Amino acid sequence: MGDPVADKESKLFKDELGISAVENLAQALQAVRPDFPAREFVAANLDGLGALEMKARITHISGVMQRFIPASYPDALAMVQAAILLDDDDGKPRLGGFAAWPLLDWVETQGLGHPEISLAALHRMTGRFTAEFAIRPYLEKHTELCLETLPVWATDPDPHVRRLVSEGTRPRLPWGRRLALFMADPAPVLELLEVLKDDPEEYVRRSVANNLNDIAKDHPDLAASVAAHWMKNATPDRQRLVKHGLRTLVKQGHTGALEALGYTTRPEVEVRFATGAKMVRLGEDLTLEATITSTGKKAQKLVVDFVVHYRKANGTLAPKIFKWKVLDLPPGGQAVLKKRQRMVSRSVRNLYPGKHAVGVLVAGRERASREFRLTRAKG
Repeated sequence: MGDPVADKESKLFKDELGISAVENLAQALQAVRPDFPAREFVAANLDGLGALEMKARITHISGVMQRFIPASYPDALAMVQAAILLDDDDGKPRLGGFAAWPLLDWVETQGLGHPEISLAALHRMTGRFTAEFAIRPYLEKHTELCLETLPVWATDPDPHVRRLVSEGTRPRLPWGRRLALFMADPAPVLELLEVLKDDPEEYVRRSVANNLNDIAKDHPDLAASVAAHWMKNATPDRQRLVKHGLRTLVKQGHTGALEALGYTTRPEVEVRFATGAKMVRLGEDLTLEATITSTGKKAQKLVVDFVVHYRKANGTLAPKIFKWKVLDLPPGGQAVLKKRQRMVSRSVRNLYPGKHAVGVLVAGRERASREFRLTRAKG
């Protein structure tokens, strides 16, 4: 194994579900039902909680809760709903953020035998913490019921509910179980996105874009075709949605996606590319400079990105593409682009010392590259 260069982000999501969150949850449940054994509930949860990662903590807390609430699912669901909907005296939610997630997880795991009342509960609860994860097993097991319900939710006055329609049906939702039925056939999802694409809330439109991006990973031509249709007479808001929804395909140089956004698909350019140094220490910036010169006879709208080929633990290189610039170049026009890329490890990526590479892409095609070495920081 290689030696990861340590400079991790210190804040961990799992810290949001520690003793404070468990105590808040216990107090909320006791506020709804005064005979709820809050002290015993907290003690049972803290047994082994510290060793668990984020998703395991959610499952652990949800499982412990099942032991302390009524055995009757409808009665327990009423208690859970009431707890998550509690407000403080100043009108703010009693359970904020991640502390509410175990309640949604409980509905996800315990309510599949009662789909109608469970979906109604998720509709009410999602305004306090997103039900995008909890609804996914219902989409799999009770597909017909969900597909009858979600079109109604897509016009709900609450933007949190409307976003749930889009985010909950994402085929490849991060942290969520993949929806194989929609990965195979996204047609039902696209019908919902058609309703939501011009939603007045950016919060919802961003979710629509992310859903389209998910669909593009399994059905690139279909996603590009839908995007081209949406771009006809598109408002600025919808244009931004489509651009974000096609981001993966644009980085890949997908012809249909480039055409939908009005980008040049076969650039005629000359590229000169340089890095500021051939050796970079951890924590320092890698400096990039690219000179793009048009060699064509027509104006070109060019998507320019850069790719870092990060060294993995086994010594191989893995590419990661980053956005850079969109250029409008006249015939013979030239643009000089400069960029700094901080070389630090993050929670999603360890950096390993040794050979790396960086390149510049035009319309998804790598046109020039340079190697550099990453070394440890001083001290």
